[in-house]
Amino acid sequence: MTPALRKLRDLFDDMSADAPDNHRRIAQLERRIRDDNRRRAFAVAGVTLLTAAGVLIPAFLLPGSAVPPRETTTAVQPAAELPPRFTSGDGSAYRRLASATLKAKSKGEKKASLTVPVSGKPLEVAALCPEGNPADLARPRVIVNGEPSSNGFQQCLTRQGTGMVLGSVSAPKGAEQVTITFDITDGGCVPKKDEACPTRTFLQPTDWPLAVYEYTPPARPVEPDPVEAFPARRETLKLAGQASGVWPRKSSFALTVTSPGGYFGIDHLCTGDLADRLSISYRIGDEPSQGERVCGHRTLDDTNALLWSEKVPKGTKITISGKVRMRGGHPNRQTRWSVGVYSSKIVKLVR
Repeated sequence: MTPALRKLRDLFDDMSADAPDNHRRIAQLERRIRDDNRRRAFAVAGVTLLTAAGVLIPAFLLPGSAVPPRETTTAVQPAAELPPRFTSGDGSAYRRLASATLKAKSKGEKKASLTVPVSGKPLEVAALCPEGNPADLARPRVIVNGEPSSNGFQQCLTRQGTGMVLGSVSAPKGAEQVTITFDITDGGCVPKKDEACPTRTFLQPTDWPLAVYEYTPPARPVEPDPVEAFPARRETLKLAGQASGVWPRKSSFALTVTSPGGYFGIDHLCTGDLADRLSISYRIGDEPSQGERVCGHRTLDDTNALLWSEKVPKGTKITISGKVRMRGGHPNRQTRWSVGVYSSKIVKLVR
């Protein structure tokens, strides 16, 4: 390092010494650098295309330096290819271990397998959601060393359009490598013990770009973005109570509300890179668990709540409780969640 660069670095260190600590700053800077590199890559690609067509472009019109940009971890990839490396918004560094395409539509394939080494870092499977109605497409279920995994790329069912989705998988304890199989034979079903998956003949085969990644978690947890506030009213519904927290620091809640003489509707919102993997289970009073519902990225524009109670007499106090969880180990990765309970009063019409 030259003396001038050393003095400049010392000056920057002195100027930033009193700046507030922000663990997300590095991730933000990396994201800005990736965006700049991506724009420059598109610009260079456009210049190359015009030159090949016989168009002469003066050098002074070229944006930036004439030296091609160095390869980054998020280099622009073809539309049907999952990136070899990328960094998530919370600073987790992903590295692709292997990739394949399950060509169910073009070649009639039913399975594709990838064998990858196990280093001790978390493993994840990835897919590019295909075009078409996701409810009509056969999604691959994931099998790790012969054992079904809970992951089935269900995010493709709620995603608007195509894009990459990820899900965690667990390697057997002590394994040095694992074989991960993607199977569309049973249409994405995860069989229970001693039960077979039904054959869904109505599902359409499609080609699935797939990959296995390992990632290095961020050195420190990054706080997820704030959750959108629940409105006090949604048409005829009135906000009766709400609870929130950051998983895994807080993974349960209980709200006691008083009925105005009608029903209760429950809604939830989540933020964070893993929001589409977080699930919340609910109990309404003494009723059994209502099952798990994936949180994901939702808006409050929906006219219907996720879950409704039975009719509750006016003045009755009822406790709505829930548990928040996520499958797989996700060190230093957090998700913010918020649950809102709305009351709906039954109004008798005057005849």
